[in-house]
Amino acid sequence: MPIPLLVAGLALGGSTGVLLGKLRNARRRKQSQRQQLLTQREAALPVKSPPEKQKVAMSAAEAEAAQQQRISLGALGFLGLGALTIPTVGLVGLPLLAYNYAYMMRKIWKSYQEKRKWSIAALDAISISFAIFMGFFITAGLLFAAFFTANRLIARTEREAQTDFSRIFGELGETVWLLKDGAEIEVPLESLQAKDVIVVHAGEMIPVDGHVIAGEGTVDQHLLTGESQPAEKKAGDGVFTSTLLIAGSLQVVVERQGVDTLTGQIAKTLEHAATFKHQVQSRGEKLVEQGASRTMLASALALPFLGLGQAVALSYSGFGYQMRMSAPLMVLNYLRIASRNGILVKDGRALDTLQKVDTIVFDKTGTLTEEVPQVGQVIACSGFSEQQLLQYAASAEQRQKHPIAQAICHHAGRQGVAMLSVLNTDYAVGHGLQVTLQDKQQDSTPHTILIGSRRFVDAAGIAVPDTIESLQAAAGDKGYSVVYVATREGELMGVIELRPALRPQAKEAIETLHKLGVTLYIISGDQEKPTRHLAQTLGIDHYFAETLPEGKAQHIESLQAQGRKVCFIGDGINDSVALQKADVSVSLHGAATIAQDTADILLMTPDLLHLPYLLNMSTELHQRMNNSELLNNAFGIACVSGVLLLGMGTSGAILLYSGGLLTNLSNSMLPLLTHPEKQAIPKARSLPPD
Repeated sequence: MPIPLLVAGLALGGSTGVLLGKLRNARRRKQSQRQQLLTQREAALPVKSPPEKQKVAMSAAEAEAAQQQRISLGALGFLGLGALTIPTVGLVGLPLLAYNYAYMMRKIWKSYQEKRKWSIAALDAISISFAIFMGFFITAGLLFAAFFTANRLIARTEREAQTDFSRIFGELGETVWLLKDGAEIEVPLESLQAKDVIVVHAGEMIPVDGHVIAGEGTVDQHLLTGESQPAEKKAGDGVFTSTLLIAGSLQVVVERQGVDTLTGQIAKTLEHAATFKHQVQSRGEKLVEQGASRTMLASALALPFLGLGQAVALSYSGFGYQMRMSAPLMVLNYLRIASRNGILVKDGRALDTLQKVDTIVFDKTGTLTEEVPQVGQVIACSGFSEQQLLQYAASAEQRQKHPIAQAICHHAGRQGVAMLSVLNTDYAVGHGLQVTLQDKQQDSTPHTILIGSRRFVDAAGIAVPDTIESLQAAAGDKGYSVVYVATREGELMGVIELRPALRPQAKEAIETLHKLGVTLYIISGDQEKPTRHLAQTLGIDHYFAETLPEGKAQHIESLQAQGRKVCFIGDGINDSVALQKADVSVSLHGAATIAQDTADILLMTPDLLHLPYLLNMSTELHQRMNNSELLNNAFGIACVSGVLLLGMGTSGAILLYSGGLLTNLSNSMLPLLTHPEKQAIPKARSLPPD
């Protein structure tokens, strides 16, 4: 194609770029104005609607890559159509090609100014420049399309790895009940000030950090502290945001809210640490960055000896170059395979790291065990039957929301126990409930019972038989809980033992991980006895008990300091910092929002056998990455040998390059064919298929 046409195309492309830039800026201004208007309208409303979970917006890097990809594909289409039909049609592609070229050169220069080194894009630019000025416009269009497609794939992977730290506040109510002059007034959460007094009712999330000045209640704070048992709160006790009031009513003085709360401080810690994983380059990018300077130098040195054509041909050897395109594509395909099996891998680099993991640390509550315990022994006393004991206990607890109440009611339901009507409930803080029950169908006499802790029956002066004393001691050694049920007249009706309920397949998963040679730990904010007993039950040799949220992260760092690659599995707000610190982090669907957002990998079903499956997948990905490296090196060696020994020119190098690209992309797509939908979960690592 004549040089004047190329110059005209470049000029038209530059003008097009300026016009597109102005249109894009105008569109952004309109969107900003529209958003401001919506914000003003929402502010005028008396009550705000609950925030919806929004899709993460496309990043600026991904948006730019997507735009350039569309332009390059358009250029390639026009150039190809011109080559096949009317040559003048191809002229339409020249301005688009020029726009791509100008954009690439600006990015390369900006990158060099920031890093003071040439990136892989410089090698792309040299190859494309030679292709353009030697008249290989379709080749240039193909290279642009491949370059920007790879950039878009990489940007998309990085975007999906981002954590929305502020989303944790989406779990909080938008309004709270402010106590003012003896009346409860509904006000926006963000309007609260320190020293304000709010009222929290049963079933509501506590929206602030503060202390109780009146009322009594039971608070489920296991997501924050890791303790499986609900905490009793009374005047003078502290409460924390994102914990759930499951019974009672509390008046709370606001000490901290929003970003100043304990939960907000954890999110802030994560935000500061978020840059750590973004400093880790993908394996393909690292290989290409290392080879870019050497390839450019070799091409430049060959220029005076071999001539322009063969020097350009050498630039297409690019050892490891195609890994920048094949590696992200391969990772994304493995992400699709994982999603087919109920595993959401949010950061593809976690799959590459997972095959190096030699230590897995489990959070205890909610990860290895279910949130709701299971009923063990039911022992009746004083002439009552087990059926009567369960009926009274379940009827008394039927309106409560804490895990112990759910366990008792669920067990009673499975036994076919009929519920009695609740006439009155009195809450005894730190002890239990005094409940008046009646069988209204038979119009029987109401009965009042006490249900709660050992301290409750001791305070009521109720005698406890030796058999129950022995059960209490044995349960304490194993970390079990015991609920006492008695009549108001002073008779002990019996006790109900509650045991942690292991997640399905937990023991099988632990055994499989042991066979893979992985060292296992349990870490928990719970007391030592229940933690130790669970470790012994599952066959896990190491555990950390009574660990505070910051202590969990410290244990992870300590293991890493010993040279271990650590995978941490947790589900609570208190696990979020440890999830961030671990080399690979896993959480469960239904866990605290911040834990799900922070984790690299999310198990959509609570099947712990997904863990050995993930190790197997990571090993296979590692093997395929190695195969891609071998293929890249083989085509690179073939290109260099052809140029130096056979005098191969630019056309042959481009043909060889295209063949290598096709081969590598095929290798990246192959996992989708070798992994059927909903594949059975393997129990050991295996090599990829040949």
